[in-house]
Amino acid sequence: MRESLRFGALVAVAMMVLLMAPASTSAGDADAKWTFMVYLDADNNLETYGILNLDWLELVGSSIDVNFVVLLDTYGEDADLLYVEEGESTPVGADYGYPKEVNMADPAVLEEFIEICCEDYPADRYALVLWDHGGGWRGLCWDDTTLEETGVDDCITMIELRDAIEGAYEDTGEVMDVVGFDLCLMAMPEVAYQVRGYADYVVFSEETVPGQGYPYDVIAQALVDDPDMDGRAFSIEIAEDYATFYAELNIKDVTISAFDMAYMDEVTAAVDYLGTELLADLRTYMNNIQKDAILAQEYYYPYNIDLKGFADNLFGDRTIDDKGIKEAAAMVSQAVDDGIFACINGDHNYKSS
Repeated sequence: MRESLRFGALVAVAMMVLLMAPASTSAGDADAKWTFMVYLDADNNLETYGILNLDWLELVGSSIDVNFVVLLDTYGEDADLLYVEEGESTPVGADYGYPKEVNMADPAVLEEFIEICCEDYPADRYALVLWDHGGGWRGLCWDDTTLEETGVDDCITMIELRDAIEGAYEDTGEVMDVVGFDLCLMAMPEVAYQVRGYADYVVFSEETVPGQGYPYDVIAQALVDDPDMDGRAFSIEIAEDYATFYAELNIKDVTISAFDMAYMDEVTAAVDYLGTELLADLRTYMNNIQKDAILAQEYYYPYNIDLKGFADNLFGDRTIDDKGIKEAAAMVSQAVDDGIFACINGDHNYKSS
């Protein structure tokens, strides 16, 4: 989910503006250094913020080195592919039938968007931002117009996210340097796992995301000013700009982190090991495990608990003397530390054991 400027999230919507080469200088004739694509699903109660974020991108606009491409879907209006230039966005999707109503919860729409960006706006590096309400492992990118028309409360599931990213890679051969989740509650290993092999870095939040989302003008300006930055540096830029933006607004319950996908296998193996050890001794330590989970930091839902915090609680729990659990917990904590290279937390009510 995503907070509508502190008044709660209802449905997940992702918004992107996509760019196709126009005849003017809107589309670079040569490869750019970056193509920054935003799947902007604002077909819901976040519509105002989606338009605001597009306005912020237009304060900077594309340059000879950086393409900003958006697929924008708003409530009650057809979706359109946009090439973002300073002061305006140019519709560029005529060859793909845009403007048209699309279901942003359809992974095929996401896959096509990525493919268009990579093929029509080639670059040395690519960043994909998914914009919407978010539900962590439950899914992302709900579409209210489709819900009203079909009665189906559809979203992009984790399996469908994987299918879309994988399908785009199979058609383009391009790995995303950065995948940013401008959605609530997405900083979970279950989410990062879906883009393994097809993304170098992910940027996401365990906490809810305020309605304003990323500060796109600041992020875009930083990329235009320094288009030679690599995916790791750009991930840090996004995280730091996000944290600074909300600190200046005195909105304190925010978190954001950047994860190096090179450590995804390490995290996966450690979590598998911990799960095996906990199941093996569940009868003996059920109450202890529950206590350590309850004492871990939670995010919005009581069952959305911090993985490292839970592992640290298990490791430090003197009432558990099983060596397998202790070893596995230490491995999980270390794997998370190895993979997270930027992590900024606001003044949340952190728990400790």
